[in-house]
Amino acid sequence: MPDHIKAATALSIEDGKSTAPQDLFWLEQNIPCQVACPSGTDIPAYLEAVYHGRFAEAYQINLRDNVFPAVLGRVCSRPCEDACRHGREGNGEAVAICFSKRSAADFTDASPVILTKLFASSGKHVAIIGAGVAGLAAARDLALFGHRVSVYDRHARPGGMLCQGIPAFRLPRNVIARELEQITALGVEIHCDVAVGHDVSSDELLARHDALVLAAGTLRPNVLGLSGEDLPGVEHGLRFLLEVNEKGRRGVGQRVVVIGGGYTAMDCARTAIRLGAQTTVYYRRGRDDMVVLPGEVEELLAEGAGLSNQVAPLGFEGVDHVSGVRLGRTERGKTGRDGRRLPREVPGSEFLANADSVILATGQFPDMSWLDENLRSALLGEDGWLNSGTSWRTANPKVFAAGDFALGATTLIEAIGHARKTALAVDEYLMRHARIGTVAKAERAFQSKTARGRTTGRTVQMNAIPIHPMPVLPVDKRVDEAEVETGYDSATATEAASRCYLCHYKFEIIDSKCVLCDECLKVKPVPGCIVEIADLDRDQVGRITGYRPVQRGLTDSLYYNRLWIDQDQCVRCGQCEAVCPVNAITIQKVSLASKPV
Repeated sequence: MPDHIKAATALSIEDGKSTAPQDLFWLEQNIPCQVACPSGTDIPAYLEAVYHGRFAEAYQINLRDNVFPAVLGRVCSRPCEDACRHGREGNGEAVAICFSKRSAADFTDASPVILTKLFASSGKHVAIIGAGVAGLAAARDLALFGHRVSVYDRHARPGGMLCQGIPAFRLPRNVIARELEQITALGVEIHCDVAVGHDVSSDELLARHDALVLAAGTLRPNVLGLSGEDLPGVEHGLRFLLEVNEKGRRGVGQRVVVIGGGYTAMDCARTAIRLGAQTTVYYRRGRDDMVVLPGEVEELLAEGAGLSNQVAPLGFEGVDHVSGVRLGRTERGKTGRDGRRLPREVPGSEFLANADSVILATGQFPDMSWLDENLRSALLGEDGWLNSGTSWRTANPKVFAAGDFALGATTLIEAIGHARKTALAVDEYLMRHARIGTVAKAERAFQSKTARGRTTGRTVQMNAIPIHPMPVLPVDKRVDEAEVETGYDSATATEAASRCYLCHYKFEIIDSKCVLCDECLKVKPVPGCIVEIADLDRDQVGRITGYRPVQRGLTDSLYYNRLWIDQDQCVRCGQCEAVCPVNAITIQKVSLASKPV
């Protein structure tokens, strides 16, 4: 290993931007929430801004990486919170990252925020089929790259599942409208009521544009193949939600059975309740297997719905209209590919549930039927799926896929993250080289020489602040489109964000300056945040892969001992830096950034 790497600190730079493996590796290892976000949102930076009451700044930080901050602040699946250090055993609950994202939008002027384009006009024109979150995310990024973008959608207004699937009581339509306006303000053209395959062919769009992006989502329902499934009154959840949310439907029957245990099932059931129905959800797996937002089942039950787990549909009863569902109880069988136990039928457990309406929230797949034969034969495998799998590139170098159309039914943030990679691939194809790169950005965190100016603002006491629940409307006020979750007030928003450990700050003891006076050890608030080590373990490119702790009587006589701040335990309170008599502790602010190369 070169001496300059071996002697270096955790990062290769003090200030500036870097693509050195050890610097990118540091970010990957130490900011778990950002790594977990499919769109790579700079989460610690916007939480810090919210904590200090800088809501407009927090919103803009979100907007760089996530085209729909206010939307996702309400309906994100929150993979970042699953990864949050604060949620690890012994630390309490994860930071309310999603709710903080919403707060940044709620306390910001509703005027459109227009990002600055990264490049001048390229003269290239891209067509995107589908105006859902993936299509719009790709369109926004491609517009920022200087390309002309035209989006085509068969529905009456853009937004995809944001408008067609998610009810207004979870996602107000003015929130969607604001963030759509920020996309069109960049010059993105959205053409609605255009059915590709009918009004215009995919071959035609391909011929008229420099690249084509397929972002048509997953609109083909999963059919169970059970007896009676064709009876009137049995319908798929996506169709039901589309008719209610977009076409004003207000009838559903008095007794509604919803089959399923995911996001769509919850939306269908809670919508049916608002239409006056007695509603029960049946799901073939256990409650802990349900893929829903935290607290969503509790709100469903509070609103009066029934929930029965470990129950699967066997068939549908009725003559001219559905009158009931035959159901059977299940038990947990062997583990499936996704790590969950597969349900198996319990013999002799069949029973009948009466129903005027049955809504099947049982999943959906991409619909490829609108593709012209030329594209279909080139792009699809024998199973009817893209033969390129989940890649954003396809067998035709001019055709790309984004979001659920490539991934299958997934979450909004996963679709957005995939679409952003699609946009990068399209830009590289159009310009014949990669123009955007990922760098580690480091800067000295505090320029002030005073102790007051060298603090993150965090205190040890903030570690004990409990998570703030989201305020909600009383159940008797939950009618029609009234938003159930009412949002934090500004004081709660700042306190909730203060719980963040601010993992983007790197505290490090510079070995050559340290005199081993132990002053930092005396004030450390967490037992393992500062450790005595014999040496660091590095790989051949300088990445720190671990450390060897001091073993009294063994390593301390063989190696030069040093003190090391374990970033995984550090709570960024700054007490160690404040007491160091020789200024041996540095504080850097480190972030992952995309920039023109």
